[in-house]
Amino acid sequence: MTKLAITICATKSYTYAMRAQARRVAQNLAAAKAQPGHLILVGDYSPEMESVRKYYEAILPEGWKIHALANASLTEGGENYKQQAQGLIAAMRSEAFTFARKIDADACWSLDSDVLPPANALRCMEAMLSFDDGFYGVSTCPYPNTAFLGGFGTPHAQIEEDFRPTERKLPPELKAEWEANEAELKAANEAKAAPTDEQRARWEATGKKIKECPPDGNIWEVIAKHGWRRRGWLDHAYPAIGKGSVVPSDWCGFGCTLMGREALARADFEGYDGKGTEDLFICWNRWYPAGIRLNVITHCPCDHVIWEKKKGGDAAKYTHHVAYHESSGECRGHLRVRQLPWTPEQ
Repeated sequence: MTKLAITICATKSYTYAMRAQARRVAQNLAAAKAQPGHLILVGDYSPEMESVRKYYEAILPEGWKIHALANASLTEGGENYKQQAQGLIAAMRSEAFTFARKIDADACWSLDSDVLPPANALRCMEAMLSFDDGFYGVSTCPYPNTAFLGGFGTPHAQIEEDFRPTERKLPPELKAEWEANEAELKAANEAKAAPTDEQRARWEATGKKIKECPPDGNIWEVIAKHGWRRRGWLDHAYPAIGKGSVVPSDWCGFGCTLMGREALARADFEGYDGKGTEDLFICWNRWYPAGIRLNVITHCPCDHVIWEKKKGGDAAKYTHHVAYHESSGECRGHLRVRQLPWTPEQ
C-alpha cells in the first residue's frame, strides 16, 4: 500500500483556480482507487486559502487528512520569475516536501495551484513509477506555459534552446553582431580571461534580439536544414508526440509531478539563491547527480489557468489554456491547446 502525499502551495492571489483543481484532485483519487493519504496545503493566513482548505474537507474521500501549513512569513510580493518571488515559491515547497517526508510518504504528488490535471493523471504517473521496476523516479503530466513543459537540457543549459541563432532568420546586421560576439567570447576563452560586465550585458542584449527572430521554418524544416538535436521544450523536443505516449525528459516543473520516495528524499532547496526557477534547481542539482530519471506523459496533459498579470498583462483577466489531443485527420493524437476565458470562483 502506497502512502501518498499531495502538496499544493499558494498565496491568496493564486487561489483563483484551486476550487476547480480540488474537484480534479478528487476525480484522480477516485480513478486511481487511491488509499487515504495526506493533502498538504502551504500558504499564507489568507481567508482565500482557508476557504480552499474547507472545500477540500467537503469533497475529498473519507479518511484523507488535510494539513494547512500557514506561515505569516509566506507573503506574496516581487516580480514573477525574479529572485524574491522564486525564493517564496521555494520556501513554500520546502515546507511541503519536509512535511511529506515527516509523514513518511512513499510518493509525493506536487501540484501548482493553477494546474488542472485530467482524471487519469495520478493513475498514469503511478504506473510510470512502477515501469521496469522503478526505471523512472519522477513522472510528470505536462501543461502548457507558452509551450508544454519537458524536454532536453544539460547542467549548463538547463533548458536547451529550441532554435539556435544559426537556426533562425537573422537580419544581416544582427547576424554580424552575433558573429562578432562569438569571436569575442572565443578570444576570451583562449586567453582564459573572464568576460567583463560590459561584454556580458552586450551579449545578453544581442541574445534577446535573436530570440525575437523567427525560426528558419517549422520544426520539420529546421531539422531537415540544420539536423536533429536535443531541443529544450516538449513541442520541439518531441514534435507530433501525444496520445498514448510517454517520453524521457531531462527537466520538469512541479505543476503536476509525482515523485517516488528517493526523489522526494532529495528534494531540498539548500543553496538555492532564487536565480533560475526552483524546479530546475531540484532537477539539475539534486536529481540529475543522483541518476534519478524523469518522464513526461503526453498521453494525459493538464490544463493551465494563467493570470494574465503574471505575463505582464491585464490584472483582471484569466485565461484557461485547455490541453487536448487532435481528434481526427493525419495529426490525430497530437498535443494541442486552445484558450478560453476563465472566471475565478469565490
